[in-house]
Amino acid sequence: MDRSAPVLVFDSGYGGISVLKRLIALMPDEHYLYYGDSANAPYGPRPEEEIVDLTLRAVGGLLSEGPKAVVIACNTATAAALDRVKALLPELPVVGIRPALSQAEAAGCRRILCLATAGTLASASYARQLGALRPETEVVSVAAPGIVSYVEGESRDRARFEAYLDGLLRPVRSGGFDGVVLGCTHFPFAKGELRAALRQEEIRFFDAGGDTAEAVRRALESSGTRSESAGSGGVTFLNSLVSREALAHSWALLGTEI
Repeated sequence: MDRSAPVLVFDSGYGGISVLKRLIALMPDEHYLYYGDSANAPYGPRPEEEIVDLTLRAVGGLLSEGPKAVVIACNTATAAALDRVKALLPELPVVGIRPALSQAEAAGCRRILCLATAGTLASASYARQLGALRPETEVVSVAAPGIVSYVEGESRDRARFEAYLDGLLRPVRSGGFDGVVLGCTHFPFAKGELRAALRQEEIRFFDAGGDTAEAVRRALESSGTRSESAGSGGVTFLNSLVSREALAHSWALLGTEI
């Protein structure tokens, strides 16, 4: 495999750009091909088999670009389709992402609020994660599809979004949480609004973007395909919406010149 081949990063829309930022920070000399399926977002409410089909079609359609690794930067798609993508691509490293429950627990959190999509929360993968926690660790799980819609740019009305979060979190606001797991890659883009809605200035947020980037680094080093060309890194954005606006929104979320 050519060391200059791209790392394919896939998400149901723009959320995986939060993982892409971590990848760039860790491995700036890699070329990243980011594909967001915003035309079919959100994935969260869709049936599992439909999520599997969308994921396989998206990843399969980009194999002609010759990626040296595939990152499923979407918790919902990981829960539904990671094993199927690995079976499709046995010769390539395939890395997914799951809610950072174990990271929050390891940091000493004993009462955790996990925000995710309905698809992630209903998955067998999430149930296994909950089952692996210590008995004394409490998790309150809340589906927050409106955050996905906001980050996707379906509504730019910040006041309306803040009202949505206030209504969503009011029933759990007094829960005494010592950590919040952002179980969807869209959600790190709304940290400020979430902190305000929770009314806990010092609340700790956890997401698995950093751990996922580390897993990709290890996979590339293990396969001997990590780039050795300093200054050769870059990003190519693709989006199923096929519009200037979609690409401009991608670059705005990345917020980094490459």
